[in-house]
Amino acid sequence: MPIPAVPVSLYKSHPRIWKTASRLAVATVSLTSKLYFKCFHKTNVYPSQYHLDDLARANWDRPIITVSNHMSCVDDPLLWGILYRSSTVIRHWDKVRWVPGAHELCYEGGKFVKLKGLTMSLGKTSSCRRGEGVYQPCMDFSIEQLNQNRPVHIFVEGKVNETRNLIRTKWGIGRLIQDCERPPIVLPWVHRGMEEVLPMYHSIPKFNKKITIGIGDPIETEELLEECRRLNFSELATRKYITDVVELKLDKLCRRINDIHYKD
Repeated sequence: MPIPAVPVSLYKSHPRIWKTASRLAVATVSLTSKLYFKCFHKTNVYPSQYHLDDLARANWDRPIITVSNHMSCVDDPLLWGILYRSSTVIRHWDKVRWVPGAHELCYEGGKFVKLKGLTMSLGKTSSCRRGEGVYQPCMDFSIEQLNQNRPVHIFVEGKVNETRNLIRTKWGIGRLIQDCERPPIVLPWVHRGMEEVLPMYHSIPKFNKKITIGIGDPIETEELLEECRRLNFSELATRKYITDVVELKLDKLCRRINDIHYKD
């Protein structure tokens, strides 16, 4: 199994060391994030007491894709401290998401670029190059993970969007669903408030902010794919149709969470 970006040689020569380091990194960041939100912010999740790993536990042998909006450069990894149970990040590393991250932000620039890249990769972030389309190594890597029933998260807007409305969903989600060996379950979720915790072009986080997270209903993609086959859609038409369905579901959830978060 290829590991993206920096620690390729380390993984190939010492895979156990890499996996142990990744487990430690994921658990440390997730548990610290959980404590950070609990102590310094007001966080509400709808439905309450629901965690993303509830879906994984009920579908242990199914590929799962989570999709969401993207309001801050620290959405990932911080929000996973809320969305995952502590027991999951400690005991079930394989059920913690992989996520494509922008190569120019995660793996380039700065004095400590190698350390930054290593940290991102140990945190299960693959290197995604903007503008290279849906057929690039990070997408192939994401499909490999899904085929091994490892969850993948996608920020479907493709960039940070601090507005209340979603922007067009990128077609990458359509390719993941279409090319997965087994039709995956797609779980949409939407969040509000992270744009105030760390706005764009700021480096110091703010405190005492309201964070709202809404988790939608799972989408069974097998029915969507069967519909496309029945209608004799081309590969491109299938990808667009699936992407449009995901965008519609996410937009509906977004409007509902906007009503909750901004009601005051």
